[in-house]
Amino acid sequence: MTGTPTPQPATPPMPFGERAGTPRGVRVARRGTAFVRMVLLVAATGFLVATVLATVFAGIVIAINGRLP
Repeated sequence: MTGTPTPQPATPPMPFGERAGTPRGVRVARRGTAFVRMVLLVAATGFLVATVLATVFAGIVIAINGRLP
C-alpha cells in the first residue's frame, strides 16, 4: 500500500456551507491587545534609548569636567 486511496480533507465538510468566520468582537479584542503590546514595546524601547543617551551624555560631561554638575 502506498498511501490512502482518496485524499482526505483538512477539515470535515460543514453541514450548512463554509465555516463561520471569527466574530467581530474577537477580532477587535485581538487588535486591542496587539495595539497595547505595540505601545508597551515602543515605550520600553524609548526608555532604553533615553537611558543609553543619558549615560553617554553623562560620560562626556564627566570626561570634560571631571564630575557631574
